[in-house]
Amino acid sequence: MMKNWLTISEFGERTGLSIKALRIYEERGILNPHTRSESRYRVYTAEQVLVAERIVHYKHLGFSLEQIKALLRETNGQSLLELLEARLCESRKNVSLMQQQIKSLESILTSLKQDKELSETERSQVMENIIEISENNLKRKGIIDERALLQVREEIALYTSEKKQVIAGIREIIDYAKKENILLGPGRGNSAGSLVLFGEGYSKRNPMDYGLLPELFSASKFIWLDVEYSRHQEIGRMCDELSQKTGVEVIAFRSPLLDIFKSLERKIGKVEFNSFSDFDPMVLHAPQNGTRGLFWLDWSPDFHAHQNSTQEWKEMSKWKNDELEAFFKANVFNGPMDYMVQDCLMSLGMREEFFAYPRRTIADCPESLPELKDTKGLLIFREDWLKILARTTGTSILEANKIQRAIAQDPNAAEVSVLEKVMDSDIRERLRSSCGSVYSKAHSVNGWLQYKQTAILKGLWPKQYLAAIDDWEQKHGLVWFEFGYKPGPNEFYLKANS
Repeated sequence: MMKNWLTISEFGERTGLSIKALRIYEERGILNPHTRSESRYRVYTAEQVLVAERIVHYKHLGFSLEQIKALLRETNGQSLLELLEARLCESRKNVSLMQQQIKSLESILTSLKQDKELSETERSQVMENIIEISENNLKRKGIIDERALLQVREEIALYTSEKKQVIAGIREIIDYAKKENILLGPGRGNSAGSLVLFGEGYSKRNPMDYGLLPELFSASKFIWLDVEYSRHQEIGRMCDELSQKTGVEVIAFRSPLLDIFKSLERKIGKVEFNSFSDFDPMVLHAPQNGTRGLFWLDWSPDFHAHQNSTQEWKEMSKWKNDELEAFFKANVFNGPMDYMVQDCLMSLGMREEFFAYPRRTIADCPESLPELKDTKGLLIFREDWLKILARTTGTSILEANKIQRAIAQDPNAAEVSVLEKVMDSDIRERLRSSCGSVYSKAHSVNGWLQYKQTAILKGLWPKQYLAAIDDWEQKHGLVWFEFGYKPGPNEFYLKANS
C-alpha cells in the first residue's frame, strides 16, 4: 500500500516542483505542508499532489502566483469563468506582441547574416529579448523580487557585444548537458555572480543571497564552468568553439566530485541537497568526524596544483597537512560564512588569522566598515573591498574593479590616487594594504556549496561515499578534489600524476 505522507523532497519529485518553489508557495499561502514532523520537517499528503498539479497547470497557462492563489480558493463557477476569460484575453494580446517580435528578430538575423550594421531599433530589440528571457528565468526559479529584476536589467545593460553572444552559447551547452545527462556546476570565479547565468542554470546559488556582484561578470572576459570529469572533453570542445566565436574565454573545469555524485546516485538514489538547511548541525559539525571526504578541508600533499607550485608556497602550505584535522575537531562552523572566511584565509595563506578566527566576534568589526560584519572585521574578500571603495569615494563598482586590479598589479599605479578621496585615514590605509591580497568571494561561495554536499553524503552514507572517493582516486591517479584548468590552446586539463 502506498504511504499517504511525503517528505518535501518526495513531494517535489512527485509533482515536479522544486524545494524552493514549495517554500515560496508556503510563504504566499498557496500550498502549505499538511503538518510538520517532530524534527520540524515539512510533511505533505498524497492528496495534496492534486493541488500541486493544479498549480503547475495554472502556471503553464500564465497565471501569476496571486492569481493562482485566487483560483485555488474560488468555488463560484461564474467568478472562475471571469478569471479564465481575462487570462485568455491577455494571452491573445501577448500572441500579437510575440508575432511582432518574431518579425523583428527575423529582420535582425537577416541583417547579421549579411554583415550589416544593426540600427539602434534593432539593437534595442536584441537587448529587450535578453532582458525578457532572463527575467522569465528568474521568475521560474521563484524569484520575483523587484530588486532582483532591476539588478538583472542593470547587469545586462553592462554587457559588451561579445557577452550578448556568449549567453546564447552557454544556454546551448547547458541544454546539451541536460539532454546527454552530463553533470555541470556549480561554476566558479566572477561568473558565479551573474544573475543571468544563475537564471540559465549555470549556478545553483542566487548570487544576491551572498552579496556577490553581477557587475563583475559583465566586466570580465572569461566564464568558468564545472563539468563532469568523465565527459569533460565533449563540453570542453563546445567551450572552445564558443571562445573562438565570441572572443570570450570559456573554460570547462573537470570536476571529479560530479563523477562521484553520479556513481553514488546509482547506489543510494538522487539526493536533494537543497532540502537540507545550511545550518543543519550534520553539515556544520561534519569536520569533527574527520576531514576526509569534505571539500576543501581534505587537504592532500598529492594535490596537483600543490605539487607544481613554488617552494615558497609549499613551505607556507605545510600547516594545512599537519594541523587541520585537530583544528576542525576542536572548532565547528556556526554558519556558511564561517566556512567561506576560513576557506579564504587558507587560500591566502593567512595562517595566524586562520587559527585565531574562531575567537573573533562581531565586536571586532569597526562601525565605520559595516561591509565587514559578516567577516567579523576582516577585509579579505574582493567584493567587500570594492563595496567599501564605492561607498567612500562615490566610484561605481565597475570602476572600483578596474582600480583594484591596477593597484594589485602595481602599488604605485596612477589609480592609487583615487584612495586619497577616502576621508577616513584608517579605511584608506586598510584599502591600500589589503588591495593585493583580497580573494574572490564567489570562489568561497561555490566552495561552501560543494562542502555542504560532501558533508551530507559523509553524514548519511559514509561507507559508500568514502569508497566512491577511493575508487575514483585509484582509477585516475589524482586526488578527488582535483580541478583541471586549460594551460594551453591544445591542452584541456591537468594530467594524472601517474
